[in-house]
Amino acid sequence: MVLALLFGLTFLSKSLQKFRDFLGLGLIIVPVGYFYIILSAHVINVPYEDDYNLLETIYNLKNGSGFTNTAKILFEQVNQHRFAFERIVMLIMVFFTGTVDIKLQVMLGNLFMLGILYLFFLTFKKEKVSWYYFIPVPYILFNLVYFENAIWGIAAIQNTPLLFFAMLTVYFIGKPDKRSWIFAVLAAIVTMFISGSGMLTWIIGGVILLFQKRYKLLAQWIGIAIVFILFYFLFDYQFVSTGHGKVWEHPIFNLIFIFGFWGNALYLDIPHPLTPVFYKDMVLCVFLGMGIFAVFLGWITRMFLNKNMPWTNWFLLGAFMFLMGTGAMFIVSRPSGNFLMYGGNIFSRRYMIFGVVLLAIAYVGLILIVKNYKNISLSVFVLSLVGCLALNFVSYFYSIRSVREQHEKLSLDAYYWKNYNTLLSVGFNYGDKPFWNHPTKMKNLINNLEKQGLLHLYETDKLPPANRLIQETEKVDEYAPKLNIQLSIRNNDDNMPIRYIKFETKKRMHPKPAYFVLVSDQYTNLLPAIPVPNSLSDFLKKRTYYGEKYSYSFYKRKVPKGKFDIWILSGGEKDSGKWESRYTREKIFIF
Repeated sequence: MVLALLFGLTFLSKSLQKFRDFLGLGLIIVPVGYFYIILSAHVINVPYEDDYNLLETIYNLKNGSGFTNTAKILFEQVNQHRFAFERIVMLIMVFFTGTVDIKLQVMLGNLFMLGILYLFFLTFKKEKVSWYYFIPVPYILFNLVYFENAIWGIAAIQNTPLLFFAMLTVYFIGKPDKRSWIFAVLAAIVTMFISGSGMLTWIIGGVILLFQKRYKLLAQWIGIAIVFILFYFLFDYQFVSTGHGKVWEHPIFNLIFIFGFWGNALYLDIPHPLTPVFYKDMVLCVFLGMGIFAVFLGWITRMFLNKNMPWTNWFLLGAFMFLMGTGAMFIVSRPSGNFLMYGGNIFSRRYMIFGVVLLAIAYVGLILIVKNYKNISLSVFVLSLVGCLALNFVSYFYSIRSVREQHEKLSLDAYYWKNYNTLLSVGFNYGDKPFWNHPTKMKNLINNLEKQGLLHLYETDKLPPANRLIQETEKVDEYAPKLNIQLSIRNNDDNMPIRYIKFETKKRMHPKPAYFVLVSDQYTNLLPAIPVPNSLSDFLKKRTYYGEKYSYSFYKRKVPKGKFDIWILSGGEKDSGKWESRYTREKIFIF
């Protein structure tokens, strides 16, 4: 914010003009650097949910034999997708490092966002628009609106590369030379084997070539597309029915739904239980989606009116079509029978990356549409910069704690697996595990992965065994302050009302808690004690994000039934290096 104000002052003060480029460059670098710093601080080398599916195929690839068998594993179907690209990335990692490092995987996947940023920069450069107008773009792209995608191993090497290679396809196909067309073909092939929606690149590329009147290359494009699409659907593939009804059964609801998907960059990281009252942020998502659609129509109009057709016209047209088409495919596969704005189990946060990149495309398109009107373009730039700074700030303010919570839950997965054959980070019920709770598959997989050095889950457990944890760490005759325990009813992701429990400490608790511990005759369950963020007013006054309380909230079904003593575990690597547990003299009954 300070950089933005100083940058603005350089246009009002002649003495500050010499700092303008330096401040502008700083405005571009800061959101990018901060994004990767936050990721590096919170991502750990522990798989999450579908990461285990990919790890299973990597194990099978290492231990398989025969060309056909290897091809089947490499292109193995997951729902409607074939994750060949993701598996190749992990195989390359294994080749160079000997193992699969989830943190490295996440960081590599997020680097593709830099590629997307560079494609937008090239667009401004080609259109001869001042690079100052580029400044809002990194604030749109590098934020925590899509934090689940940014910190999840499989999502990071799927959705971000998907968008990059799709945009790279239309970037190359917009250029008139044959060499670029060849690169477009290669990029389209990669895109379709990242995710099923990547097949849209073949359709979009065909449309662009048709309007460019490059009929010979169009024929070759269609021929290559047919070959790869036939392979996609005929080689060891089974069609999957979504079973979610039809879009045309509720056309108005689904029209609103698609606008909301396109504008989902404004979807706040707050609970959205199903309710007959509109959520304000979801209403804004719908209006933003309408605005993006209006810019898309404006871009098409510009193309028809513009006699000169540089590659940027085709690039942004193709980028618009891919992102909006992906949204349409999402709605077709999951049609709605109600108002989107009522909330409920609508969006996963990993899908927000599509709305974020689409918003960046719309901004770039709008600036290029009005670039010849100085006052209008300047107004668009100023309003967009303010809005993008606000979006960036709000995303971090609401979501850093969510990222911290995921980090803490993953840190406890090894403890839960070693002691209770379950994972804290997975599922809605205590005892849930990947592979639909199969009794032996997950256990065998982890053992096999650990033996071959492809997984290092057990190394992340620094705690004593569950049956000795309190015995080895208890501070005799010392008690922890009593907690504030709140019981309520809250809808889960399936909109089912379930008992919801929240533990919260008093202010300035010493020593700082690391975990809440629920102890019964059968279980010693740890729950992370996460710092509570300050309110916005306290954040501005104290200039620190976290407050002096610690809390953790969970659905009743995520802990086993029983009568539990509540303890506080402190220390460990987070503090003195030695674990210390103190009894709160409180009990809770889970039934």
